[in-house]
Amino acid sequence: MGSGHPVYRHTGVVQVRASTDPGSWDLPPVLHASADQQTGRDWLVELWRREEIRSAVTVASPALARTIETELAGHSRGQHSLPRLLGTVSAYLRRWQRRATPFGLFAGVAATVPSDQPSPAGDAHRITARPDAGWLGGLIDELEHDRQVRTRLLVVTNNAAHVRGDQLVVPTHLSESAPDHASALDLSLRLTGPVRAALDAASEPILLASLQDKLAETFAHASSTTIETLLGELVAAKALLTNLRPPMTSPNPLAHVVETLQNAELEDLPAVTELATQLSMVHTALPHHTIADDAGRAALTETATRMRTLRPAETVLAVDATLDQPPTIPEQALAEAESAATALLRLTPHPFGTPAWREYHQRFLARYGAGARVPVREIIADSGLGFPAGWLGAARAHSPHMLTERDTTLLRLIQQVTAAGEREITLTEPLLEQLRVGDHERMIPPERVELAFQLHSPSPAALRHGRFQLWVTGAMHPGSMAGRFAPLLSEPDQHRLAQTYAPDDEHTLPAQLSFPPRREHNENITRVPQLTSHLIPLGEYHEQDHTVIPLDDLAVTADHRSMGLIRLSTGQRVRPWLPHALETQQHTPPLARFLAELPSACSGFYGLVDVGAAREMPMLPRLRYGRTVLSPAQWRLPRADLLTAEADTDSWDTALATWRHRWHIPAHVQLIERGDQRLPLDLDDPGDRALLRRRLQHSRSSHVLLRETGSPQDHAWSRRVCEFLTPLSASPPAHQPAPAPAAAVPSPSRAHLPGTGHVLRADMLVHPERATTVLTQHLPSLCHALAERTRRWWFTRHHQPHRPDSDQYLTLCFRLESGSHYAESAARLADWAAPLQQIGLLAEYTLAPYHPHGTYGTRPDTETAAEQLFTTDSETALSQLHWASTTGLPSQATAAVSMTDIAAHLAPTPEQGYRWLTHLLAHQPGKLDRELRDAALHLADRDPLEQLTTLTGGTELATAWRRRREAVLAYRDQQHHDHADPDTVLRSLLREHHLRAVGVDTGAERLTQRLARAVAQRRLALGDRRAP
Repeated sequence: MGSGHPVYRHTGVVQVRASTDPGSWDLPPVLHASADQQTGRDWLVELWRREEIRSAVTVASPALARTIETELAGHSRGQHSLPRLLGTVSAYLRRWQRRATPFGLFAGVAATVPSDQPSPAGDAHRITARPDAGWLGGLIDELEHDRQVRTRLLVVTNNAAHVRGDQLVVPTHLSESAPDHASALDLSLRLTGPVRAALDAASEPILLASLQDKLAETFAHASSTTIETLLGELVAAKALLTNLRPPMTSPNPLAHVVETLQNAELEDLPAVTELATQLSMVHTALPHHTIADDAGRAALTETATRMRTLRPAETVLAVDATLDQPPTIPEQALAEAESAATALLRLTPHPFGTPAWREYHQRFLARYGAGARVPVREIIADSGLGFPAGWLGAARAHSPHMLTERDTTLLRLIQQVTAAGEREITLTEPLLEQLRVGDHERMIPPERVELAFQLHSPSPAALRHGRFQLWVTGAMHPGSMAGRFAPLLSEPDQHRLAQTYAPDDEHTLPAQLSFPPRREHNENITRVPQLTSHLIPLGEYHEQDHTVIPLDDLAVTADHRSMGLIRLSTGQRVRPWLPHALETQQHTPPLARFLAELPSACSGFYGLVDVGAAREMPMLPRLRYGRTVLSPAQWRLPRADLLTAEADTDSWDTALATWRHRWHIPAHVQLIERGDQRLPLDLDDPGDRALLRRRLQHSRSSHVLLRETGSPQDHAWSRRVCEFLTPLSASPPAHQPAPAPAAAVPSPSRAHLPGTGHVLRADMLVHPERATTVLTQHLPSLCHALAERTRRWWFTRHHQPHRPDSDQYLTLCFRLESGSHYAESAARLADWAAPLQQIGLLAEYTLAPYHPHGTYGTRPDTETAAEQLFTTDSETALSQLHWASTTGLPSQATAAVSMTDIAAHLAPTPEQGYRWLTHLLAHQPGKLDRELRDAALHLADRDPLEQLTTLTGGTELATAWRRRREAVLAYRDQQHHDHADPDTVLRSLLREHHLRAVGVDTGAERLTQRLARAVAQRRLALGDRRAP
């Protein structure tokens, strides 16, 4: 990926978010105890008389509204209560004026379109309300707790639960009182016979009363009370899910609850019937696209009051606003967004996936092999690979950050800018190249991303003529900020949004992930109607239909470039999507996160600019690329740099001014708190400075973060603060693992465990530079010692490619005649290893389980043929290493010709094999080392078996190649019966040969591949149909 055309193209879908600020108020400067409090009280009285302000504040924070009412009623809580209250109200109003992020009635959303005549936002907006998730969830809990109601509901086993030992493990919710604190990830229940029977019987939806009867028949000794209690506990623990709980794709959850109650035949329960009637009335009264005038706001208040009579709660409604007249933007702004998204990808520190996912990919290939299909439940279990490092529930912690050249370049640039008293780094093409990590020609762009941005321009006319700056405010993948407000869009706009998730590949099924978030309150922002053709429900009750893909029908697969998800029943690729922007590390269930991230696990990581090791610096300059600000400047304001809380206002303001002058801080900034909560401030305004002082005093951190933002003049063209969001798609579509038939993964029961397995595997920790000595001078004696007890043997080398500091191992494998030979064979291995340790060649070794790979096929005859191929390739590699050491010819040149020989005999004809190899090994630019190239081409000028016999020591190598040719042909015959993917097989064979004959270095492997490609091209150019 170079500096030419953008990688991303906009989809024509644009959402806008804009403040609904009605204006016409003055913010109070009296925010400290020494100020004139009567002035502040008078201001608050006048403010609270305005219905639109009172309503918006009440929706945003009922507790704050109640405090205001108490204060104005004369029930003050002390001399400091009013200044604190004024500060809080002022912060809410500043947020309303200066931020476009939707929050109750403070900001609205709408779909908009590109226009040659950009226009500002209008003032009118509409209200849409639904029950707050906490209120509705509590109501459902109470109904499910009622035995008479519960028995008339349908239940189904929670598909997100799993068995671990003798326990049933069920995901749990975060605490609502402390959602950011660490809490249990799951709940464990004893998997007794009755529990297992209940879960098995509820694998499909069943009436709870019918389930109770089934258990009574099976466990006749158990009383009806015992069975009722057990089922009630399973429902309370969410091991059994009732149909009363609306799935997250239900845009109208209250209607779902009302309909379920009405269909549950509850006529003999008058209290519940009356509740259902009242809920139906609430549903009818809820505002839906109601004009935000005094009458609409009054209806909202009346409905909330009625809801509190049904179930008391502080917050009962979740309210959204829709813009009646959204602003429009020019096409060139979207072109700039394409360029910005491409620049963000070019700046990625992880062009081939995050470290956690790169490690996971390599572990998959090492454990299961390329092309294997591992059921999702199996791979995330403790007996599989679990979750990637650092995730919730993962066995491994994050690897420490390794300082990179990108880090040092950024640190140098930041220091230069800071020393010059500036606050901007202009990103030029040479500078982008300096910051590039890895070979971007090999990078796979994520296929769908989103970009959020503001446009800064003084007027619509200036914007129309291209006088604007685009400020990036968000970059999402794989989540989606666009789906959050899909219920507010018109049906055509919803359809256009849904099309952005549709794949270009007809073999791929787009599937929306539908699941309850770990924190119940977050259901307010994760409820999204179904936007894709298929659905993957996790941990929720869903009616089964042809659009639902069961979790047990999903398997993980991978090739050497990427990972993917496969539907086992059809072999189709599945592309799961998160339709919302729920935080993934703590608030998203790890299973949902796993499915969402998996297809792009090895793609370039897309997101906001990551400054790496520089993120803790006191000042980070703005990063600008053309007309785009990719990352605004930001500063860490230490509490110690300002005077203590006891200092008077003038002294504190002076200290702040001194700090601003030292670090060149502009007036308009955002205060970043608790993750990404932002409070826009004008540091030239006394009231805003007082707010900053109060926040600094109450901060638990040693500093606060300030980030530059636009001034009112920057938003003059739109007349209010706006933010735009557009989905973009990669062009051409990103690489996907091939959907061709592939082998099913061997069951874990087929793993050969140390002690009794039919395969003895030993991982030998050997210095990489001494590995050839061990292989060529010492391994033959071990093979001879075990010859009577083994059918086949092979070796490979491995390490963790994403960790340059990881150990490198030689792995020796021996297929034993019988499992009964394991102990004696292991003893002989120990006898062989002991002298190697004594002479300093072997550090240690481990007897490890051997997991058959699904890459080469799973039929017994195919496995036997594949292992015979491994054996002959290992013998060939040993001969090549020995020959290289005696002749001085480069081992890479010999390995390159050897790889070409494998392709020529795996294909139906040598010519097809050459073309296959040149297609599989992508062209890599740059000059080849002439000595290596000449050596490889010379060896391939004629049949190397003839060529080798004329060279010193070449007869033994020719014999090894001949035996391997026979093994390749034998495996090829079996491969056709097993439907193993040919591309995956050839790529794996080439990689394994390089590991055996050269080593684990990926740079050396790319060079060898280039040599092999050159040899194949030479043979094609000469028109020679013979194998080299």
